[in-house]
Amino acid sequence: MAPNAMAKAIMSAPTGNGKLVCTILSAYDLPEGVVPESVTMSYREATGRGNGYNEISTGPPAAKHKDHNNSFKFGGPDSAANQLTISAPLPVLFESTVTFTLKYPDASKNLTSTCTIHKTLRVNDTQWLILNLDPVSDSAGTRTPLKSSASRISTSSSSNEQQPTLRLKLRLEGPYRPEIAAVVNLMNGWFTAVDVISDNTVGFVSDIPKNVPAVKLLLVPTVPLATVAIGALPILGGIMIIGIPFFLPIFLIVLTLGLSLGAIGSSVYFSTRSGRTRIQHVAEPSYQTFLMTKTGQRIIYDVGPRPSPQSLAHAVLPSDMIGKLIVSLVIDAIGSASYLIPLAGEGFDLTWAPMSMILVGALYDDVMPNLKYIALIEELLPFTDFIPSATLGWVKEFGPNIIDEAKGRMGDAKRAGRRERDALANLHLSRQ
Repeated sequence: MAPNAMAKAIMSAPTGNGKLVCTILSAYDLPEGVVPESVTMSYREATGRGNGYNEISTGPPAAKHKDHNNSFKFGGPDSAANQLTISAPLPVLFESTVTFTLKYPDASKNLTSTCTIHKTLRVNDTQWLILNLDPVSDSAGTRTPLKSSASRISTSSSSNEQQPTLRLKLRLEGPYRPEIAAVVNLMNGWFTAVDVISDNTVGFVSDIPKNVPAVKLLLVPTVPLATVAIGALPILGGIMIIGIPFFLPIFLIVLTLGLSLGAIGSSVYFSTRSGRTRIQHVAEPSYQTFLMTKTGQRIIYDVGPRPSPQSLAHAVLPSDMIGKLIVSLVIDAIGSASYLIPLAGEGFDLTWAPMSMILVGALYDDVMPNLKYIALIEELLPFTDFIPSATLGWVKEFGPNIIDEAKGRMGDAKRAGRRERDALANLHLSRQ
């Protein structure tokens, strides 16, 4: 079976250092009529170290564009001659700035462009980029003005000059965090075992009716047994109602066992090929969206320090007004639920207090940085759970806008009322 798209995205765990792979495609609207020699790529760390680390270079252009003035191709997307690769620790590459230099025989004519990786790329993501090329600054910090061949041919006005550009394909590859890689490897082994067992089991079960025809006789008592069971439901319901004090613990035990077996069965089913295909349609969009966030990148890939619980909560909690209101009401309701159990509820608050602090901080740290500490204290102290700390944050963030909007609508209503009154007064005067 060919693995599906999500299985490829989740199960293929890169290992080792990070790798920045660049394919130089073409350079457009270059100045003068000189043919460039090559394109070089190097990176500088976020700390400023390494101006020119691992500088690597392509060969000369493969051909000149026929439909563009002084524009050159550096090979096709799959050509190895125009592919540049830099290998380094992923955290270093992710925070680095990459410099591309279009080199001429006369170094004073070189053109350059820079690209900050973490602002442009995500790990194991490919981007097609068009970068503007500028002259390399001299020691005094000045740049030689460009004279684009395209602009010279079209018009002499500087406002119509074409900016030289470099077109390329850029991809950043890197490993998962060790704990994520361990989980991925474990899932790989589990899915392989489930596939082997399901292949053998499905074939054996499907052949039973052919090899043992007598098995079909087991279906004979199914209909009368189902009829008796349906007829006995009212009797069983009455017995359950009368014996609630006795049957309730048994019912809870059976319910717990049923839910546990259902969870185990669901996990086994969603581990099969068909189960993985079904869950792909639900999980893949959410997974890809989460993976494109800064927090998702820091959780899955080794691109720097691990995110805090608050930043993780911030990535998954809603940011709109209604969504925040619902979450805030739920947080305050859970905190106040301890009043339902007078003594044991305060013990629950000890567990809920840090969770409430993280959630409130993720929601309203930008508006009220100290609100999360209020949420923590009101959950820890006895008889203070009635304070709706999360809802107060919502009022602080959205209350002024709601009041301003209400004032604006009231003003509109007053003006409309005045117009109606004046119109009626004029109509009355005209009749007199």
